[in-house]
Amino acid sequence: MKLTAAGLSDVGLKRGSNEDYFVMDTSTNLYIVADGMGGHLAGEIASKIAANTIRKNVNHWITKNSPEDELFDFPDSTLSRRGNYILSGIRLANRVIYEMSREYAEYKGMGTTIVVLAIMHSAIIAANVGDSRIYLIRGNMIEPLSKEHNMVAEQLEMGLISKEEAQNSPLKHILTRNLGSSDTVNADIFEVEPMNNDRFLLCTDGLTDHVSDDKILRIIRNGDDPEHLCQQLVSEANERGGNDNISVSLIFVDRLDGERQGLLKRFWYFFKK
Repeated sequence: MKLTAAGLSDVGLKRGSNEDYFVMDTSTNLYIVADGMGGHLAGEIASKIAANTIRKNVNHWITKNSPEDELFDFPDSTLSRRGNYILSGIRLANRVIYEMSREYAEYKGMGTTIVVLAIMHSAIIAANVGDSRIYLIRGNMIEPLSKEHNMVAEQLEMGLISKEEAQNSPLKHILTRNLGSSDTVNADIFEVEPMNNDRFLLCTDGLTDHVSDDKILRIIRNGDDPEHLCQQLVSEANERGGNDNISVSLIFVDRLDGERQGLLKRFWYFFKK
């Protein structure tokens, strides 16, 4: 399996600082993007702590091949061991941010979204909390591998508003889930069977608020250099307003041994608070 990846984070045109953070760890094929929130640089700290806590602990557990009973909190029996590593890393990051926000006045109310992608020969594991997104681009298809946790997404799911109403709703940035607001957190996990030429995009809402799924698909399908494509995506968001920080991470999967033709599989995971 050959992976080619690139990432880019940009402050945008309207913000004074960048509260996004991303990690690309090629040693374990782990990719993370976070969008922090909170005043006085607290969001910047939250996103960095979350991404690095997950990276450090997941890599430690992978290296040790840790049994699931040694992880933070209880494992989920429906997930693979690697899936439980990611889940446990998210739980731990949430707890760290939550405790910091309680202990230090300057960090009160800080939090972050998180998206995590782990790439293996047999499976792709995608996890998220908040409204940052993961996309699978496969052929002519763009498919979300994350579930948005905000008021508008919940209203759409319940059929209370239309897609057109959702686009202009003032509630679309009100999160219903994030890391740091509670001592426990709900996470969604998706699992995908990989195929040759799959492309995966992790991004914050600084991109998706301005650039449609169809436009993202066209940009990525028309290029073969992840670094250049990341620059194109960020430029597109800035040209359309650049109202927020913009972070993207793009991964190409090629030369997959014994190309897999399996169907897309989804596993949704919700654990109780």
